[in-house]
Amino acid sequence: MLTIKKHALKMGALALAMGFTFAACSDDDEPAAPQFRSKEYKLTKSATDAAQVGTITLTENADSSVNLAITLKASTKDTKHPFFLIGGTVATPTTDTLVRDSIAGNGAEATKIIWNKVDSITVGGQKQKFRYDDAVKINAFSKVFFSASKKDSVIAIGNILKSVAQ
Repeated sequence: MLTIKKHALKMGALALAMGFTFAACSDDDEPAAPQFRSKEYKLTKSATDAAQVGTITLTENADSSVNLAITLKASTKDTKHPFFLIGGTVATPTTDTLVRDSIAGNGAEATKIIWNKVDSITVGGQKQKFRYDDAVKINAFSKVFFSASKKDSVIAIGNILKSVAQ
């Protein structure tokens, strides 16, 4: 009689375990959407004023290309705000200007795409693949000016990419 009870308990436990197993393997489970990496870098009023005035965002795409965008929380209507990506850090800049462009002010938040689906770069005349992991290795910072005629008026600055860790 004791043997029959032990056998019944084992069978009950086995049936319960199989029930959980089959329930966990249902057909209606959606495959997980791929996760793409992104990183947002803070732009502040100045090197000494930590008030956030914008961001630079690096994102990875499904095809492994990368995007880089700059956003200013506020901009001046009908003003082109020149911005630069410069090698080094805010504290120790180099003479390398990586990007020189401007962002059009609209009187509100303004965004400019710096890189759109970039998947390769040319270095020394040779084309090379360029991916998210390559982008985050760049030692750089961003500097945004009020206008081209007011080059001494920085409205946003911040370390980006690898420089943030330094």
